[in-house]
Amino acid sequence: MSTAGGPRITSDNLVLCLDAHDAKSYPGEPTDNKQPNDASSRFTSSNSWGTYQTNQYNGNTYFSIGTISSVSGNVVTTSSNHPFRTFDAVRAQTTGGGITAGTNYFINKLTSTTFTIHAYNSSQDGTQGYIRSDGYHQVHANIATDTRISINATSFPTMWHGAPHLANTAHVKELRTGGGRVKGTNAMRIHVTRTVGIDGGMSYGVNVYGATQGDTITTSWWAKSSLSSKTATYYTYWGTTDNSYNFTVTKEWQKFTHTWTAGNTYNFIQYWFQGASSTPWWMDLADIQTEINKSYSTPYVLPATDRSTTDAWKDRKDSNDLTFNGGVDTGVSHYRKGQVIEPKSNAYISFDGTDDYLEKAQGFQIGNTRQKTVEAWVKDWTSGTLLSMTDHNNNYKWQQHAIGTSQIMTGSGSGTVYYFPSSYTASGWHHWVDVCAALKRAGFKILVSAPSKSEAWPICEQKRDLILLVRRVVRALEAIRMMPAWVEESLELLQTGGQAWTDAEKAKIADLNWRIVAEK
Repeated sequence: MSTAGGPRITSDNLVLCLDAHDAKSYPGEPTDNKQPNDASSRFTSSNSWGTYQTNQYNGNTYFSIGTISSVSGNVVTTSSNHPFRTFDAVRAQTTGGGITAGTNYFINKLTSTTFTIHAYNSSQDGTQGYIRSDGYHQVHANIATDTRISINATSFPTMWHGAPHLANTAHVKELRTGGGRVKGTNAMRIHVTRTVGIDGGMSYGVNVYGATQGDTITTSWWAKSSLSSKTATYYTYWGTTDNSYNFTVTKEWQKFTHTWTAGNTYNFIQYWFQGASSTPWWMDLADIQTEINKSYSTPYVLPATDRSTTDAWKDRKDSNDLTFNGGVDTGVSHYRKGQVIEPKSNAYISFDGTDDYLEKAQGFQIGNTRQKTVEAWVKDWTSGTLLSMTDHNNNYKWQQHAIGTSQIMTGSGSGTVYYFPSSYTASGWHHWVDVCAALKRAGFKILVSAPSKSEAWPICEQKRDLILLVRRVVRALEAIRMMPAWVEESLELLQTGGQAWTDAEKAKIADLNWRIVAEK
């Protein structure tokens, strides 16, 4: 059995309102975000993410750059082509020529046989990732201003290598304050700075804890990029096992989800790799969430707060929030982008038919002697109690049962039975509401109570058909090169959305057109 809400809810004498469509009422089913902290999930300057390079790593062994021909004007010249690239972060095996062994340096490649050496910037908080007016990232300021390390030819080292986890080489991290998917939140931008060389990415420092072998793990995140159709990879490492997931980013925010099974018990490490490009580009990441023993992602929640069973469905009228019991969920297909549930047509809460239920604890009062009207949308319900209310001694005062049976009770006695509609099929959505009963109690006589198809349907279809007509015209203009291709692409998106809009409007109109005629 499932329930859902909607936007047209009265406020007169309203006591309790629970709406599955409204993010303020239904933030999402209970879950724990296993990312280690808020800073590394929605990003602050104190986040633990670091950029990752494999360029010049060479299996953690030193390699030769060749014979040194000269060191003059702080420029190193080799007798043959050296392997260094601009932005390499490297360290020498030996001390000499003004170089200290084991110290990190930046390389600026001048030619295939010449390079300069600059001070290394280890900043990892993202605050120095912004691009200067000269086109360089702030972390590369020493390269931009050509500020070189003072060196000489005396015992200048020829054996070098690049540690794999040094920051700010091929990729540069930039904290985007206020640039997150949700207004007022942050994003982390990863710049692909170098157009040649080995790929890198963002990784390390952020381990996910609490998973054991065999657990189902789902990680979700939002991403966008400066270029369309760029490939990136989410990658995890478990000590002896790993897995990867390729995804394609565009210029618009998209949600990505990857689900896998833990190969062993290990606090796994995460990476985001970005593919190489002939043009520098960046990717923004936001709202990173990892959930254990869920085969689908739920709406985002901060790791420090999580979402408990007591704050999963909130009363829009007051503070009569419900508690989830028995593992109530919404399922893999029920979330909608930009809100809580996608797609919108499936905005509902699911019950397993055995032990799932929602509960408002003692203290919620609606008045024992007052007339009451209860309404809800219900789908695929064949048996059991839908709604019930008890007094403080746990005596049932009102129950709504299956297939058209309701009871209003005082103690062990029963009262008048009211039900609308009078019959229905078990499958599909039904608007369960005591409208006729409420009218009768107010002194009205019900003359007509029946569904009616709305004459507004053709209007919905006319809007859709107009989009199709315009698209045919644009195609003809494109064929004779009088219209750019992006117009057709935009109309295709509009048509797709328009069809969904039409279907949703027709469904909404049908829902609202149960015809009731009464007189007093």
